[in-house]
Amino acid sequence: MQDFFGSIRRSIVFSTPPAHTDDGRFTGFANKIGSAIRKSRIGLKSPPPPPPPHIRWRKGELIGSGAFGRVYMGMNLDSGELIAVKQVLIEPGIAFKANTQANIRELEEEVKLLKNLKHPNIVRYLGTAREEDSLNILLEFVPGGSISSLLGKFGSFPESVIRTYTKQLLEGLEYLHNNRIIHRDIKGANILVDNKGCIKLADFGASRKVVELATINGAKSMKGTPHWMSPEVILQTGYTTSADIWSVACTVIEMATGKPPWSQQYPQEVSALFYIGTTRSHPPIPEHLSAEAKDFLLKCFHKEPDLRPSASDLLLVFCKSSSSSANLPSIHHMRVSGISFNITQFSQGLLQSDSNRWDEL
Repeated sequence: MQDFFGSIRRSIVFSTPPAHTDDGRFTGFANKIGSAIRKSRIGLKSPPPPPPPHIRWRKGELIGSGAFGRVYMGMNLDSGELIAVKQVLIEPGIAFKANTQANIRELEEEVKLLKNLKHPNIVRYLGTAREEDSLNILLEFVPGGSISSLLGKFGSFPESVIRTYTKQLLEGLEYLHNNRIIHRDIKGANILVDNKGCIKLADFGASRKVVELATINGAKSMKGTPHWMSPEVILQTGYTTSADIWSVACTVIEMATGKPPWSQQYPQEVSALFYIGTTRSHPPIPEHLSAEAKDFLLKCFHKEPDLRPSASDLLLVFCKSSSSSANLPSIHHMRVSGISFNITQFSQGLLQSDSNRWDEL
């Protein structure tokens, strides 16, 4: 199309006007057409908008480490805001290899998209920054530490705290699922708590790219996570958001016992992987939990992924009733994936003020 217009422009602008046009009207008309064509070409080749300015930051003390990198406290040098910096090391020998560079670019692009996600119960992505031997992911800083670290300091949580954290966990997870993001690695170490008891899901979205990049560097790809994995994830038979629901239930058991699920029966990762994959069994449910909490867990641990409730379904359990428990969802009017979802007893239990119950929010 541009060649076509170009040929017209050349024939009009550079051709000799007919002899009978002595008043310059033909030349003026040709110049107007040429100007319009030049403007149209400029519009077609207009440059993209400039990228947002990079965050100027400075690395502080080490605050955590995992299988795929270290986490440092940082400071935004323009705003003074404290941030978290997840640093993925890149070995000098492979830093400039094509597959390494491709993984880095993919991770940077994914973080650009994740920056648009905003919810009180997820950690905000702020951007990325490359260094010679590492890629840094800049994140919202959450001062209280992870659920895993709090369990190490204070021991197992009472049901009132478990219920508070679980509701917020489901709210953040519902937001991610509505944005077509499967977390894939929900566990206490990936759930952060601020000093007011607000929990925030971390390591979602870009975590898979981090694993791919770190695996190139020789890190193990499943260190520390099998005990929270659903059977379909272990068997690699394909999984959906329901895999996260299984992991939520495993995290509830972690909060109730102060230890990873399966850790007493199968402390080694390989044995846990084999047992969960072959039997499709769920972890033992702590005996001290209330009947309502046990029922909640059993729904999340359904062997058939399609028959597990969604995060939205589970949040209905936590809805307050302004009058009576009759207003809460029950087996008579709540269905999940075409089957009846029996939560009548659980819903009623949420309204009780007994200290053994999950306190109302």
